[in-house]
Amino acid sequence: MNNFSQSRNPFRKISYISPISEIIDNAFKRSKTTKSRAKKRMTREEKIAIVERDKITTLSSEIISKLDSIINQFPWIEDLHPFYIEICNLMGDVNKIKKILGRLAGISQQIREMEKEQLVKLKQTRHPLEMAQIRRETGGRFASLVKKASGDVKYLIKVIKKLKMVPDFDMMLPTIVIAGAPNVGKSSLVREISSGTPEVGEYPFTTKQIVFGHRDFGFMKVQVVDTPGLLDRPFSRRNVIERQSIASIQHIADITVFMFDYSKDTTITPSEQINLMNDIQNEFPNTEIIQVLNKIDLLSKEETQKAQDFFGLSIPISIETKMGVDNLNLELERRIKELINSSEKFKEYFKINIAEEFLPSKEDDTINYEL
Repeated sequence: MNNFSQSRNPFRKISYISPISEIIDNAFKRSKTTKSRAKKRMTREEKIAIVERDKITTLSSEIISKLDSIINQFPWIEDLHPFYIEICNLMGDVNKIKKILGRLAGISQQIREMEKEQLVKLKQTRHPLEMAQIRRETGGRFASLVKKASGDVKYLIKVIKKLKMVPDFDMMLPTIVIAGAPNVGKSSLVREISSGTPEVGEYPFTTKQIVFGHRDFGFMKVQVVDTPGLLDRPFSRRNVIERQSIASIQHIADITVFMFDYSKDTTITPSEQINLMNDIQNEFPNTEIIQVLNKIDLLSKEETQKAQDFFGLSIPISIETKMGVDNLNLELERRIKELINSSEKFKEYFKINIAEEFLPSKEDDTINYEL
């Protein structure tokens, strides 16, 4: 099992990122208010030299501090869980972010080197006017250099604003991803079986981003994920919203509940829904799928049977009337129990988090938990 340094959203730890104009303005304000460290017995030239040197070092340290803060707040991309790498690529561009951080580090280093050079020049003159000129020249060069990163920092601010909105997930917990075409009832099911509260509408494409909820199966907490609706089209043609669903299925789903709709309200045809599920199975053959037929309250018994025959073995439910939801929960509990018994990852979770009395005896190689 990979040991990722972050399983919860690592971008939330990033605090406020200052625009370049703000970094420059604040640095110059701070340098102007630098207190003199001059001593009484010093000559006038010595006192001026100390003030000008302190203004340069204050200006440099303020700019470097802000740039380094931006760099150091970003998590190492290589340490991220693949789910967050994928989401980062959807909201922005991982390679572009790496290059931007590299450029900021380069500017920070240039500021340090430029500061040393200017301080040497300052030390070589005793004329107050020349000292002031060196300090002004240094400030101008600092500002000119840092302004080159204005577009880069704007890009980071925009991307981070989106990434911080991505919900947390815990890679140590079993995860159920709810998937399917638009308007099949995914959000309603997540509300019904978990603590998740996605928006529910009477129109398709209500869900624009993934939403996490939780449910306790016995003493085991399980994550339930609502995903945006998918259309029957090649993976390469999917938009950013749809690709969030694909990223969830690919990287965090232990069980995928695929929902079908055979009613007259269906957004895409039953055949397209079958194609969509087959595409997911073909693309991710290791994904465990539970097929669910929703909205049976809108179907007759004959239509329900016809739909089940058409889609294959599906669990019929109606979230509107709660019909069949208990059966779905029982199936989910059974699958979760099998998952816990067969997965080393979840066994490790139990060793760390569950009280000793729930663990199996040394003579028993299996885990028989009553969920």
